[in-house]
Amino acid sequence: GHSCLPTRKCLVTSCVAFLVLGVVATAIAVGITFGILTKPADRTYHPCRTASQHPGFLCEDRTTCLLPSLLCDGKMDCEDGGDESAAYCGQMPSSLPQNLIFKCPNRKTWIYVDRVCDIRNDCGDCSDESVSQCPACPGWRCDTVFFADCACIPRSRCRNGIQDCADWSDENLCND
Repeated sequence: GHSCLPTRKCLVTSCVAFLVLGVVATAIAVGITFGILTKPADRTYHPCRTASQHPGFLCEDRTTCLLPSLLCDGKMDCEDGGDESAAYCGQMPSSLPQNLIFKCPNRKTWIYVDRVCDIRNDCGDCSDESVSQCPACPGWRCDTVFFADCACIPRSRCRNGIQDCADWSDENLCND
């Protein structure tokens, strides 16, 4: 290849290169100093309470409080799309705010906290519908035929001609 002997042309080329690099470095430093150029800020989780009193996810607009189950559902519910950002949706569930999730005792499954006590057996072992953490059954309590119901069926399924309770109490005793 060519070697650059200390000639006037070589000296000018080197000076111009250093000058350009200096200008670029200065522009970056000034941009960062005045906040013009910043790396995307890591999103900070701001807690809130939803209308149903669940812990929620506060959008950057500081007014929209989302149910946890709206996070990372493929639909942007926050104006800026923060509820679908890689910061939260990248390594679920560990990337999610931990107070927004319920880890099932089987340690393989997790659900959003707004899905706990919703009369659905999301964990598969009824732990998310356990009596200890849930209010009284809003429907009819019995040993159910369908494990998906745990021990509480919606009142709408009382006296509907379909056995939901092992003892048929949903058809014989339950008042709708």
